[in-house]
Amino acid sequence: MKLFLGKQKQRNVSIAGYLGTLVAFVFFATLPVFLYGEHMKNIENSYLKWYVLYWILVAAIFIAIVSYQKHISFDVPVERLSKAAKKVAKGNFSVYLKPIHSPENYSEIDDLFENFNTMVAELGSTETLKNDFVANVSHEFKAPLAVIKSYANVLQSNPDNLDSEVSSQYIQTIIDETDQMASLVTNILKLNKIENQVIQPTFTTYDLSRQLTDSVLKFESVWETSGIILDVDISDGLQAYADAQMMDIVWQNLLSNAFKFTPAGKSVSIKAQRVTDGIEVSVIDTGEGMSKETIKRAFDKFYQGDTSHSQKGNGLGLAIANRIVSLMDGTISVESEQGTGSRFMVWLPDNDKLTDE
Repeated sequence: MKLFLGKQKQRNVSIAGYLGTLVAFVFFATLPVFLYGEHMKNIENSYLKWYVLYWILVAAIFIAIVSYQKHISFDVPVERLSKAAKKVAKGNFSVYLKPIHSPENYSEIDDLFENFNTMVAELGSTETLKNDFVANVSHEFKAPLAVIKSYANVLQSNPDNLDSEVSSQYIQTIIDETDQMASLVTNILKLNKIENQVIQPTFTTYDLSRQLTDSVLKFESVWETSGIILDVDISDGLQAYADAQMMDIVWQNLLSNAFKFTPAGKSVSIKAQRVTDGIEVSVIDTGEGMSKETIKRAFDKFYQGDTSHSQKGNGLGLAIANRIVSLMDGTISVESEQGTGSRFMVWLPDNDKLTDE
């Protein structure tokens, strides 16, 4: 909505206009008194009737002018608003109501139109997000369900023609795809609770250095199996003021992505240090990197820039991390170049900075 500071907002119903019309009405109604005041006592009854008729005529004109002002200033805009609301109710979110006056002369009706336009834009955005969300969830469920059905059909139709090793592989595939679906549901519920503030962060001062070390150790089997070189540079004694459990989710998601996108023999670096007004944690991989378009959408729900790894994730990890860091009053960002890898940076404010705010 447009704001124009220093300018007085006009009233939609012009009191000055009505008063001006009333003054004109009184003037014309009493005009005969001014013109023939000395002779009023000698006016015959027949002339008095004409005078009453004159009053009625002037009153009718006054009422007509006032009604016209009301029609133009109120009835017509409300009718426009009503028609627009009906279109929105039918699902048309492209409706736009043009303000009646210029920006410097906005009235209450103009403000109402602006607020209506803002509301419609928000509804349209919400509807788009909802449709995208449903489409994305449907797509994410469709792929594993197809795999499960395919392998289950093979196991059911050829139980005697499959050796135990092949059957075990098929069963393991079904289990993996089921776990993938369960992970998707868990992340959707988790993100929904965070966004709707069902989960409220509990701020405490805790040992961030220890938490990051523990998070890295959870992936020990991953980097050893993949032959990934690990470079850890975590300053001792880093104290963070945040929700420890929620921040653990952030580190798990960032580290999981780093190991997932780093080829065997390449390196993953985890660095944490104190910076101005807070702590900065960097998770750096040496994978293929991201394009500019991918960087812009890295924290969008369900977005996966590298589809070759789509079977290992559902595009919600970074969206969850972004939302959690935001709740901690921190920031998360990414730097990346194709062919050189990506660097995710999380900044958390100091305890005293949060207290001052």
